[in-house]
Amino acid sequence: MKNRRILLTLLLCMLMLMLPLYGCGNGTNTAADNTQAGEQQPAPSAKPTYTIVDQLGRTVEIPGKVDRIVALQHHTLDIMLELHAQDKLVGVLRDWESLLGSYAADVYPNIRNLETPGSISELNVEAVASLKPDVVFVSNQIPKETLAQLEQLGIPVVGITLYVADKEQASTIHPDLVNPDEAYTEGLKQAINLIGQITGTENKAAELWNYVVSNRAIVSEHLSTVPEQDRIKVYMANENMYTYGTGKYVGVAMAKAGARNVAETIKGYKQVSVEQVTAWNPEVIFVQSRYASVLDEIRGDKAWAAIDAVKNGKLIIAPDYTKPWGNPAPESMALGEIWLAKTLYPDAFKDVDLNAMVQHFYKTFYGIEYKDKRS
Repeated sequence: MKNRRILLTLLLCMLMLMLPLYGCGNGTNTAADNTQAGEQQPAPSAKPTYTIVDQLGRTVEIPGKVDRIVALQHHTLDIMLELHAQDKLVGVLRDWESLLGSYAADVYPNIRNLETPGSISELNVEAVASLKPDVVFVSNQIPKETLAQLEQLGIPVVGITLYVADKEQASTIHPDLVNPDEAYTEGLKQAINLIGQITGTENKAAELWNYVVSNRAIVSEHLSTVPEQDRIKVYMANENMYTYGTGKYVGVAMAKAGARNVAETIKGYKQVSVEQVTAWNPEVIFVQSRYASVLDEIRGDKAWAAIDAVKNGKLIIAPDYTKPWGNPAPESMALGEIWLAKTLYPDAFKDVDLNAMVQHFYKTFYGIEYKDKRS
């Protein structure tokens, strides 16, 4: 009996000694099982992605972290400069200077050292791919086949149009917009927010758009004192006798500034004749700063002499920040519309210090002082 008790006691002691070993064995096995299970699961992505719908109506998957961008559209490049996102650029469109102006190099001197793998209407797929971009921004002028080639290489391509329209109209250079004012206003807002989201500069994007909205309110408030019958007839002169009619942003800007576009009877961006302009007889003729030579051509051609704007010396080069183009830019809405309205109706805008507003905008969004380069 006594021996049996001793034997039971020994067995209990042995069991107690084995329990920690068993527990350690279990822990080791569990860790091994967990490791094995972990190996069977896919590793978490270093770049979590999200999807956006670009302004061409395409769904695009964007990396969670974007550090390398190719901008093949001058409006997008301009907005990136305003959002202080230029350090992400690894490539730009080759004709950025002729389309934007030299101020882009004042904002970002390194732009002259960047690769230029394409333009607003075409690109070299291999050259773009060699830059290893996280995102490529393009206009609606790039062929769909080219976009497909980039997508096949796994390169996210984002289309920016600066206006809101259905897929068919978004893919055309001269869209048929039912309400151009609304389409361009919402389109610019959407573009700023989209670029801000992709570049991680959402706060600056919100600040930029709020500035646009507040400045446009100043224009509408001051124009309330200008009677409709006193609105001035204007004409926008471009190279080779081209001008902007309805459906383009210039027409919207003119209306916002209280001007009457004499070319409103034509649609889009079209070539006209001197005889047609003479029949319209504008009181003021504006010329884009990038086409300043057009002003000398008008002055030197007797065919223009009968037009009121020429007879009265009302030929004006618009400063580069007005950007009276087919599509809007933040500065064209925020500053250009005020400049146009103040130029036409100075008495109504006596209390508006435009120079101070321009300097504030340039320092806040471009980080430089504005220098008027008009001759």
